[in-house]
Amino acid sequence: WGAKAKTDDLEQRYPNLLSSILERQQLSCLKSTTIATITMETISNTTTGSEEILDLASLMKASRTLSQDISLEGAIANLMQVVMENAGAETLVLMLFQDRVLMVTAFATENRISQVEAIPVETSHLIPLSIINQVKHNKKPLVIYNTSNETAYAGDTYIQKHQPQSVLCLPLLDRGQMIGILYLENNQVAGAFTSKRVEILNLLCSQAATSLENALLYQQAQQALADLQQTQLQLVQKEKMATLGDLMAGVAHEINNPLGFMGGNVSIIKDYLADVFAIIEYYQQELPHPSPEFTDKIEELELEFLREDLPKTIASMETGIKRIGEISNSLRIFTRTDTETKSGLDLHNGLDSTLLILKYRLKANENRPGIETVKNYGDLPKVQCYPGQLNQVFMNILANAIDALDEVSEGKNYADIEANNNRITISTKLSTEKNMAVVEIVDNGPGMSEKVRSKIFEQGFTTKGVGKGTGLGLSISRYIVEEKHGGKITLMSAEGKGTEFAIFLPLT
Repeated sequence: WGAKAKTDDLEQRYPNLLSSILERQQLSCLKSTTIATITMETISNTTTGSEEILDLASLMKASRTLSQDISLEGAIANLMQVVMENAGAETLVLMLFQDRVLMVTAFATENRISQVEAIPVETSHLIPLSIINQVKHNKKPLVIYNTSNETAYAGDTYIQKHQPQSVLCLPLLDRGQMIGILYLENNQVAGAFTSKRVEILNLLCSQAATSLENALLYQQAQQALADLQQTQLQLVQKEKMATLGDLMAGVAHEINNPLGFMGGNVSIIKDYLADVFAIIEYYQQELPHPSPEFTDKIEELELEFLREDLPKTIASMETGIKRIGEISNSLRIFTRTDTETKSGLDLHNGLDSTLLILKYRLKANENRPGIETVKNYGDLPKVQCYPGQLNQVFMNILANAIDALDEVSEGKNYADIEANNNRITISTKLSTEKNMAVVEIVDNGPGMSEKVRSKIFEQGFTTKGVGKGTGLGLSISRYIVEEKHGGKITLMSAEGKGTEFAIFLPLT
């Protein structure tokens, strides 16, 4: 490694510091063997030659690299880089335990480092399973100097196929607990993994194990925080819907009772009026020439107008009663209390109920004409779902669309808006595979920038002013669709080109 005079000087001046850093490996087998199991012991003699002195600068550099990233992906990438730089290996495979199952996590060659989708070691083609199992069992490093001279693993399918020259397999131990395994091989040179290289790698692996464990703990903490936030969302949503459901149930009860009386009484009044007008007509036939006083009274009452207008008035009352009933029913459907199990829902009923509740916001106001709603409903079967939750998703998306259209209308001329009317289009269909219901909600509003689009589903993110939005609606919506129903919600939007949400829901 060079600089022998300097290292000798450092040995003499700081023997206590050097002995605490350096560790020495002792081979447990004879020199003539081609396979070694390595154990570690503290170096007590610091006056050995330069062959046993590690390059401290390189070691410190590697140590800093291993410690510089707390994320799991970063820690893995740093470990792979450091090992490839110091091992003399052509191929490197990292395996980590996930839920007590050893998984292949990363793969590296001289030219490339890749973090792969984790798969169990038993199904991987990147490693000799017999060697991995031995290290997994005894938690000790294993060196094979020349596989062609070693028969113990000759039956391994990987060894037979790839015939590596040199093999090194190292456990990653953190406080005695195995968290993973490193597998290295060199296909060009026998004895590539010298005792000195193994010594360096053991030192690095000791720190790498700590760094990986810290990264895993950090990842778990991040996941726990995300789970806590998601639980908070669920509780907010559940409490919100429960409170709204109780309120609407009470309102519906208080409305429906008098509404029933009104509907029944209007029907009776229609019959009574029909009888009254029939009697009046009979009298007119029996008295074709009434007295002037009677004629004046008839004119004063505007009998002909009453005969024409009263049925219209009663019909209007019936329409109003029916409308109140529909609103009450829509509130009941919208706030439907979800049970522990899913139930069938006609998505069109849920959408119509939501539109009815939002009708007051769709109407024209002093700033803009009414928002046009276009419904392109396909032929859908009932979807097994939690109806109240899905109705909340529809409400969140439609309310946001109305907000966007209100925003884009501000400052515009009324006539200009009428020329390109604000519009919300709702389409439903089956997916191509016929196993999902698809609901598409499209508006011709202002659209979103790429920055907004990338954050729109984040909890707490909102583009609305203070007091106008909580930033929870779309985050809750995605959770309901994807986590509670196993579906998917997608977004397409560009500035000035409107927004489209697509909701994919499994039919069962």
